[in-house]
Amino acid sequence: MKHQIILLGKDLTSVYHGVKEFDPDCIHLLFTEQTRDIAEPLFALLPEGIERHDYFTKPYDGNEVMEICRTIHQHFEGDFFYHLSEGTKPMAMAAYRVAKEYGAKAFYLTQLGELVWLDTFEKVPMQTRLDNDEILRLSGNTLSGYNDVKGLRQEDVWASGQIKHFIETYPHAHARIQKFFGVACRRQISHLPASKLLTNELRFKQRDGALLITQNRKILLRLRQPNAVNLYFKGSWWETLIANQVRLWSERKNNPPEVWQNVLFRAGNIREQAKNEVDVLVNNSQKLIFIECKSGQVTQHDIYKIDGVRETYGGDISRAVLASYYPLDACLKEKCKDLQINVFAPGYVDERIHFLEFMPDWLDKLTEELQL
Repeated sequence: MKHQIILLGKDLTSVYHGVKEFDPDCIHLLFTEQTRDIAEPLFALLPEGIERHDYFTKPYDGNEVMEICRTIHQHFEGDFFYHLSEGTKPMAMAAYRVAKEYGAKAFYLTQLGELVWLDTFEKVPMQTRLDNDEILRLSGNTLSGYNDVKGLRQEDVWASGQIKHFIETYPHAHARIQKFFGVACRRQISHLPASKLLTNELRFKQRDGALLITQNRKILLRLRQPNAVNLYFKGSWWETLIANQVRLWSERKNNPPEVWQNVLFRAGNIREQAKNEVDVLVNNSQKLIFIECKSGQVTQHDIYKIDGVRETYGGDISRAVLASYYPLDACLKEKCKDLQINVFAPGYVDERIHFLEFMPDWLDKLTEELQL
């Protein structure tokens, strides 16, 4: 029978990952007053039939931890492994001392997806990975739906690129149409007329999701896709282009990180309507990166929303990214810095035309920083 003695801390992902990696028959959880209620989401993910025993101890009482560990060895038989990634340093040192007494193996999991055997400090790559669903459930969240970027349609990427080109080529026409959408339609697609003639012979037509924009009978933008209206008016063209760049970045990795788009969560009562909370979600070595895509003006409200989403669905070990099409004001940059929100945005307006191309390299630097 395989036993795993685990020090419980605030990071459930490493605790669960150790269980998933070794597949023990029985786990022994040592928790403190501070971590007593943290483990609840863990239990629903444990393999069916696994035996579990819980032990209360004090965070800095090494003698009590040693007494508990010795009692476990005295009452159970089999192979013992100590998972010492979490807990306080005195707890870890005390548990390791008992592991040495009984000839048990002890290990530590790094943020790089490696396992360190503590008797020799040998590092070996882990054989298992946590997927987005497991990490989110460990945070106590209920996933409602998502789109894997592997299924991102190239026609949507192409159409989004055409929208970006239109905005950069005809900025005044774009601003006029968006103003009409914001004021007259209250940013509701359902309020859009089938055709509208604006000033200077600027006209747009939409039918069954397709979009046509002309001026003085010259075609400025024509998109026949049934989701073209949503891509343009809802700003999801920028989210699509960002998701495509993240997909390209992921695909060039040896072990491609999992990337989701349009992630929906269900909060509270299961009957509540799901809400779109995250534009792009990246799983980088068991650390989630939440990317909020903004194709228009960014406000402090947007920044606080990003911070709230990161805290609600990812916790302390996750990271947030604001991917803005336009440059940010200095005060907003400072606010992002204060809240530890990473910013991907051009430095000046004209730079936005080619800035998107740098995202894969930018993500390389970001993920390297997160691993340090």
